[in-house]
Amino acid sequence: MDELIMNDELDEEPEEERGEIVLATITEITSDGVKIMLDGDEEAGEKEYKVNAAQKFVTGDRVKVEKNSGTYIVEYVVGTPMQRFPIPPGGSDGQVLVKDGDTAYAVKWSSASHGLPAGGTAGQVLVKSSRDDYAVSWADPPHGVPSGGSKDQVLTKNSASDYDLKWTTPESTHGIPTGGSTGQVLAKKNSTNYEVEWVTPSVGLLKNGSYTLTLNSNGQLVPNSSGSVSMGTSQYPIGNLYTNGYVQLGANQYNARLGFFGTNPISKVTTITTSSSLSNLIQALKNYGLL
Repeated sequence: MDELIMNDELDEEPEEERGEIVLATITEITSDGVKIMLDGDEEAGEKEYKVNAAQKFVTGDRVKVEKNSGTYIVEYVVGTPMQRFPIPPGGSDGQVLVKDGDTAYAVKWSSASHGLPAGGTAGQVLVKSSRDDYAVSWADPPHGVPSGGSKDQVLTKNSASDYDLKWTTPESTHGIPTGGSTGQVLAKKNSTNYEVEWVTPSVGLLKNGSYTLTLNSNGQLVPNSSGSVSMGTSQYPIGNLYTNGYVQLGANQYNARLGFFGTNPISKVTTITTSSSLSNLIQALKNYGLL
């Protein structure tokens, strides 16, 4: 009876006895290499062989192996051109490869679902075109700063529409007009709203004490409100008053009081008559601070 030769022993057969071109089929992928069944053998061996690390191998691949120092090295897959992990035919401009099921290497051409939409012009931005995920389109900035404008211009409303703005010069938008000189003030230019201009003031304002005194066009100091108006302070009372005409201190309609040499004004004395005694006159002068 012929001796039974185990498959492992067949793998030990000197490689030089095989032909120059050696083909095999991968029967198993392991962590260290692959197991193969050489063409002409009926069973696969248990020996593991190293492979070309730049190639992707799967079980069932028919491969070309190379003899090397008493063993084999699996070089590459042999088969119909571009049929192993092919790029699918078809597709259109801008499409990308996406998975086509859970099978390894199964891909198909598809439109980029999360990419940038085509089109658009300079300055436009991406905005939502619907509530659907990733639905966007190119549009003009709805709330952005408008283009154009020049130095020192400001943004103003262009219409009643929300976010509708335009660049305008400040003078045309109720701002302070240009020009003017030292001492000038802003005055109404005409009855149009916000129309003002720089003018030299014809009246002055004196501010002192409790109320404001306005110097009117007739040269009179007129208080803005009734009540006491102080000129000077208790520490530095008014010293000299010069005039080329009349000086009115108090007006009849306000029943004003005048204080001499003191800070407490005295009301007008009405008790002095032609029949009053000298003592009454002396007391009245004292009340005015004149004695």
